[in-house]
Amino acid sequence: MHKRILLPLALLCFTALLPTLQSCSVNPVTGKQELSWVDENWERKIGEQHYGQQQQAGGGPYVIDPDLTLYVQSIGKKLAQYSKRSHLPYDFVVLNDSTPNAWALPGGKIAIHRGLLVELKDEAELAAVLAHEIVHADARHTAQSQEVGSLISVGQMAASVLLSSSGYSNQALQQGIAYTGLYGQTRYSRGRELEADLYGMQYMSAAGYDPKAAVSLQETFVRLSKGRSADAFSTLFASHPPSQSRVAANEQTAWGLPSGGDRGKARFQQEISKLMRRKPAYDLSDKAKKAIGEKKYAEAIALADKAIRIEANEGEFYEVKGFAQSKLNRSSDALKSLDKAVALNNQYYAPILRRGILRYELKSYQSAEQDLQASLALAPTQIALIKLGEIAEEQNDCAKASQYYQKAAQAGRENQQQLQQKVLALRSSCR
Repeated sequence: MHKRILLPLALLCFTALLPTLQSCSVNPVTGKQELSWVDENWERKIGEQHYGQQQQAGGGPYVIDPDLTLYVQSIGKKLAQYSKRSHLPYDFVVLNDSTPNAWALPGGKIAIHRGLLVELKDEAELAAVLAHEIVHADARHTAQSQEVGSLISVGQMAASVLLSSSGYSNQALQQGIAYTGLYGQTRYSRGRELEADLYGMQYMSAAGYDPKAAVSLQETFVRLSKGRSADAFSTLFASHPPSQSRVAANEQTAWGLPSGGDRGKARFQQEISKLMRRKPAYDLSDKAKKAIGEKKYAEAIALADKAIRIEANEGEFYEVKGFAQSKLNRSSDALKSLDKAVALNNQYYAPILRRGILRYELKSYQSAEQDLQASLALAPTQIALIKLGEIAEEQNDCAKASQYYQKAAQAGRENQQQLQQKVLALRSSCR
């Protein structure tokens, strides 16, 4: 680095006495001097703290095919051993969401959506995606993003919007998971994206993969960003914007790396074969969600039934069906569908929460409370807290109701004023 650049940076490191600033340090991946806002212990803590909730925000773990997750984990761990901080507690998960996306949390917590897996051509492209995300964690991109810096100074942020695909969510569930930030939508700078490409290609080459897969992957993304699939990829493109300059940079990087690495096409296609067989069912489910958004509930039920005929063991399809049935006031049928959804996947908050809300509407308060508490254990949503408060009111427990409404008001900006008024009214009546 040029001396005229080093000196101002050194002065900045010496004089910047912000409360949250730890020190100036050498980036473990790039070897460059940089401001270090957080230490590794903080990264690990933040990653662990938000990993489960972030998975819930992304559709929950893909439980129907545990072998697929094991496969992705094997590729991720193979790549992680070549990272500069291979001692980080790297973990990899496949999420049950059609949105093509992948993300990394501080400390090495990494996820890929099934919607992105079906767009990849071979194992080397999967390695390119995972290596790119590994670098974001390895080089502290996620930990030192502008969003994380804001978290340090302002604390807990507003609730994230969940289940919003194609209008599928209702107003209640749109209030979302209340937690500190949505790391999966972190917007990286052009420089950090290029760094993640560069060092990710080095990691995948060291692991024996053809680095040219990172070129073909970016070429696909550039094409999709200009074509009809752009809407589907909007989340991925917002956080990892593709460009022809990235394609060119990756081509240049590939020239400097050993050629002839593994592409693993046949192996990859075998590993995702079950997912590809289910893809038509997920497409039908996505259409059903869109139909719900358009208030075409009977059509949504018919589409969900078609999806179930293709794959009877996917809880999402029963959840979609149950939600549509509830909108037609077919409460008994809806409850059966949601029972099935929860039985098939009790690791995802949404069907449990929907069943809890339905049970509340049916005045089955004890079972509703059990569901709402179970959903909170997976994802702290404002609506669950509100419904628990309403149950407490029905049971004339104004002190307990007040506590739930207070927590709900703190969980997000939605309904905040009304909730605070409820708390004040309850406090008066409790005296």
